Amino acid sequence: MKQWIVAILSIGLFSGCSMSFNYNFWSQKAPETPSPAAVKEVKIALPSTVLMYDLDITDRPYTSLGEVSASLTKLNPWGEEPTQAQVEAKLKEEAVKKGADALIFVRYTKLGASWNRLSGIEGKAQAVKFTRY
Repeated sequence: MKQWIVAILSIGLFSGCSMSFNYNFWSQKAPETPSPAAVKEVKIALPSTVLMYDLDITDRPYTSLGEVSASLTKLNPWGEEPTQAQVEAKLKEEAVKKGADALIFVRYTKLGASWNRLSGIEGKAQAVKFTRY
């Protein structure tokens, strides 16, 4: 019985928590703030200004900036079904990031169920920049 008491007391005595403090906390300096750089002119384009066309544009010259795509998915049965308008807004945001004026050949595809989603919509389009207004 005495052996058990000694064992329990020694385990309790030698298994205490160790604490360490960072004593240099107050002596640390704040990081230097960088000097302000020269500000360049920034053009802000709104997604609402991006034009969308189902087919090609024949009356205005443009240069292609590449393809943009966006997809929205429904991950659980209680979530809302993604709409075509939501995907259209995402496509316009991606077009603004590329500096596009319009999207041509816009197409939408319904996504079926897979291992990581219940349903969804994917949108793809060609981003273009007008060369002459």
